[in-house]
Amino acid sequence: MELFRIRFINKIRPDTLEIRYRAVLESHSSDTIFEGHQLFLRSYLDPTILKSGEVALKAIYNIFSATPKNLLLDQVSFEQSHDRSLLEVPSKQFFDQYIQDNNMIDRVITHAGNDGHPIIDTKLVTELRIG
Repeated sequence: MELFRIRFINKIRPDTLEIRYRAVLESHSSDTIFEGHQLFLRSYLDPTILKSGEVALKAIYNIFSATPKNLLLDQVSFEQSHDRSLLEVPSKQFFDQYIQDNNMIDRVITHAGNDGHPIIDTKLVTELRIG
């Protein structure tokens, strides 16, 4: 098994909202294994998926679908939006539930809880970037 991390960066402009993401290996080489972006025109946007953070979780699902199964997600870094009424970071609870509901538990770091069920240890980091 090999570890990787994902970083999300967003750009909110008057007419558009762009979400960029990059997955890199957690090794000395830090090779990029997946890179993508989504561009939304604000005049045609239903912000529900952006306010919940689900748009990021769907991007993670796509990364899992396109990468080998021996890669485990160690950390996800989100850039906190300056306009939280438009774009929000998913909660840890929502992330964990999305992973379980979409049968991706074997792609994240876990340990067994007291009841034997997996507990997700993948770290979610929220950064407030200035500038």
